Amino acid sequence: MESARAASQWAPCGVVTLTTDFGLADPYVGIMKGVVLNENAQASLVDLTHEVAPQDVRSAAWYLSKSWRWFPPGSVHVAVVDPGVGGAREILVAEFEGHAFLAPDNGLLGAVLPAHAKLWAVDLEAAGLRPLSHTFHGRDLFAPLAARMSRGTWPVVFSQAQQGVAPIDFPQPLRRAEGVVETEVLVVDRYGNLISGFCPEGDEADARLWDVEMAGKVISGCKTYGEVDTGELLTLLDSYGHLEIAQREGSAAQALGVGVGAPLIARRKNT
Repeated sequence: MESARAASQWAPCGVVTLTTDFGLADPYVGIMKGVVLNENAQASLVDLTHEVAPQDVRSAAWYLSKSWRWFPPGSVHVAVVDPGVGGAREILVAEFEGHAFLAPDNGLLGAVLPAHAKLWAVDLEAAGLRPLSHTFHGRDLFAPLAARMSRGTWPVVFSQAQQGVAPIDFPQPLRRAEGVVETEVLVVDRYGNLISGFCPEGDEADARLWDVEMAGKVISGCKTYGEVDTGELLTLLDSYGHLEIAQREGSAAQALGVGVGAPLIARRKNT
């Protein structure tokens, strides 16, 4: 075993981010926070999101992949979207660019981090942790580990770095011809916006250059929501840099009757 400051010297800043599919109607998130604060009352707890759809590992990975760099080095990022809770899956820890990551071995971290980042399986027995429940490892395992990491104590890990299960797949856009991109909806946010898998770069990173064909409609690109009337559909470049299909003051998902995985085609306008 190793007490593995596995990749380098760990320098925590006290920030712990939480990403779960627990929602906020039940006390699960609050209990996790209580466990962290019992071990480190000075921890700064940040709710990244708790509204991931139940068991939707891909959406959790996508949100974390787009968010962690906005936090200071030394942050601990905990993601508990865990369909295999109570089973034989490992708990993985990683350090990358001064940030720590803690999640179940279900492909989530493999999608968040590059292939060369090392993942380590936590030795729970050496950590002195035994789950009190087969269904709430967020409380029993992830929260205490995160609290210790936020104080500077890296968990004991098995000495062999893990490959981890196959990472969650974020389908890559298929460029079928010049100026034509075929992709799909990766995430539907709480507004019903359809976030696509196409992230245009360089001189293409302007939604006004694109029309999107989806669900039998052609949806023109705009710079802002305010460029169309209430109820109209539009395509824009969202805060993640991806093409997004939206409905002003409404839900594009409902208006088009589509969701995650729905196909779309982006066509560059003649300019």
